[in-house]
Amino acid sequence: MKKQLFILSFAALAFGIAACQQPDPTPGGDDPEPGEVYNPYLEALPIAWSEGLAEGSEVGVTIEVKNVTDDNFVFELRPGASIQSFKLDVYPLSVLYNNLINDGMVGKAEWEINEQIRTYLYNAEGNGGYTFSAADFESDPDEFLQMQFDWGNTAYAAASAIPIPDADYIIAVVACTDTQASSSAQQDLTLCYVHTTSAPLIGDPSCELDVNIGYRKFSVQHIPNNDTKYIYFFGSTADQIDEYIDVCGDRMFRDFIRSLYTSPSDVSDPDALIYNYDFGQAADASLMSCTAAVCCDENMTPAATYIRRDFHLKEIPANADGADVEVKVNSDRIASSYFEFDALFQANCNTIFYRIYSQTAAEILKNATELERKLEAIDLLQQGYGCHNPNFSFDENEQVPSGSAGTVTLAAFGGLMPGETYCVGYVGRNAFGTPSELKFSEPFTLDSRNLDSPSGCNVKDLKLTLSDPGRTQFRAEVEYDPSTVSVIYIQYMTADNNPGLDENSSWKDWVNFIFTPSSSGTGSMESSNLLINAWQREESGHDGLVFTGMTPGTEYTVFLCAEDFDGNISEMQFEKISTNAIQVGPDPTVNMTLMKADTYPNDWTVLYQIGHDVAKMKYCYADNAADLANYIPGLTQSAMNDVAGSGIDYETWRQGIYDWVNELGMETESDTSQDWQGNDTVIAACLAVGKDETGAEVYQMFHLICKDGKAQTLEEIFGIN
Repeated sequence: MKKQLFILSFAALAFGIAACQQPDPTPGGDDPEPGEVYNPYLEALPIAWSEGLAEGSEVGVTIEVKNVTDDNFVFELRPGASIQSFKLDVYPLSVLYNNLINDGMVGKAEWEINEQIRTYLYNAEGNGGYTFSAADFESDPDEFLQMQFDWGNTAYAAASAIPIPDADYIIAVVACTDTQASSSAQQDLTLCYVHTTSAPLIGDPSCELDVNIGYRKFSVQHIPNNDTKYIYFFGSTADQIDEYIDVCGDRMFRDFIRSLYTSPSDVSDPDALIYNYDFGQAADASLMSCTAAVCCDENMTPAATYIRRDFHLKEIPANADGADVEVKVNSDRIASSYFEFDALFQANCNTIFYRIYSQTAAEILKNATELERKLEAIDLLQQGYGCHNPNFSFDENEQVPSGSAGTVTLAAFGGLMPGETYCVGYVGRNAFGTPSELKFSEPFTLDSRNLDSPSGCNVKDLKLTLSDPGRTQFRAEVEYDPSTVSVIYIQYMTADNNPGLDENSSWKDWVNFIFTPSSSGTGSMESSNLLINAWQREESGHDGLVFTGMTPGTEYTVFLCAEDFDGNISEMQFEKISTNAIQVGPDPTVNMTLMKADTYPNDWTVLYQIGHDVAKMKYCYADNAADLANYIPGLTQSAMNDVAGSGIDYETWRQGIYDWVNELGMETESDTSQDWQGNDTVIAACLAVGKDETGAEVYQMFHLICKDGKAQTLEEIFGIN
């Protein structure tokens, strides 16, 4: 999660400002001394706001705040008699100040500041204000004349400002005399200040900052104390942060950290308390870096101050080794839409980044300026495919590579035209994140594809197997000799939904369909019809997928062919399978199974497989006691981790899980699964829904208590038969 101070750039306009009552200035915006009242108004960035009620003229909009809570405020807008539309937005004051600083407004006059706010409302790049027009209220014109916004519960808040406790906001409105809220029809700008309330702070929320410093980036782990429930955090260079604090003060910077993102990190999720900040090629160890955090209690009331740590990145040695790597294309592994190449790493190269270029594009870059080549190299670091040297290691004390050379075979597939000439463009990266110069492989030409006859195809041992039919899915598995196959082509059809072909159609008709782009014009010209699944080979010679979204009780035909390394296409293969029909009855049954996950980065999967009599099912899982606490009185995390010793009886557990799934479970009519990481306790459950002889719905619950790769039912845990 990379975080940085916002940088905005806008043009200025000049119009009138609605009359308003300006508070007495208190420079700096910091916490007041005893007996003083907090006032966020800054002399260096003077904004002409009114607090609570900002009166608009005949050519303005009145803003009146009706209610303020810890996490919301309600306000009313009343356009003047001449106003037909207006632009509205709400800004966290801390963020608004930052935008003004970045736009060079420090020290400007009040009217200049306010005119800059106009430009924010009229920003045409997606961050402008929301438009409201009298033309949208023709059925009830009075509604336009008195519009009320329950701001925190509107769709606008998520994109603009979600209210948080003890924070400052500016409601900004530009009135217009036309119905389009066009810039040329602008009239008065009205600004209204709102400060949210907060519950008294509980304890002393704080955290430690464990910073892992690298050469071009840093990571921070936040270690909260017992009074902390939520943490906001932010990283940048210290000079940027200090510039902000010099103008706005520490209190405002505390709120800036809290206002950048829609929600804080919950301390119950350790992964959410870690973030990374990558400076990339702009990293400069001479500049001071900074990370800061604001801790909040269970009510999201913030601590009075933020926590900050300043540090320097590690300095890259002046005599650091480069990153030597070479790419060689394997001439005997070039097909019509697939090829393989070796990355030959030297010991000093940690990673290669690469992409495929047409020969023409490669030649242009070879003859480009040094700056253009350098920019392309950096782009490869950021956007290219990457692969690590498996033998790379690094001696941190001596700051030298300590591993060895290595070779990795890589493959390219997709975006390639048969018969065309390409190069692999690449850069190496060393332990310090420094790229090598931009390099290119020797040019190579892909095979032309043979669509005349399958007789010369070298594909061997190609086999298609269909299995595991469900109501809306089935599995297809493909086996082959991997030394003879470059690409697999596979898809399904039904008797009523097919390309006008069947098992008796000619090979010529099939390959013409498979390798002709879709009629929509979005097909893959270089590979195959968009409707076809195209897979590159697997070294194992085995691959498969689950076709989902099928129609219950329907026969499907799956067709398959493969391409060798000379552009030849195999004979077609066909297999049939039928999905299960829906049969609803009084004994709805679902089979639940815990198994090792096969989807990175998950560790475990629970399968929900429909048995019989099921019309649909509701399902969900929980790994946090808070998810079930509303349904099982007295449930804590320790009780969830030890169901048998929780002190909660069997009936309470069972009824609570039932109510939880019934209220929060997702619905499906087919088999499904859920995945998670770790070995902590997870409760997975479903309600199978059937029907009795009268047509009334019948519910049966199934569940598993999963921990450390083992699964039990409540009945097994409590010894109930």
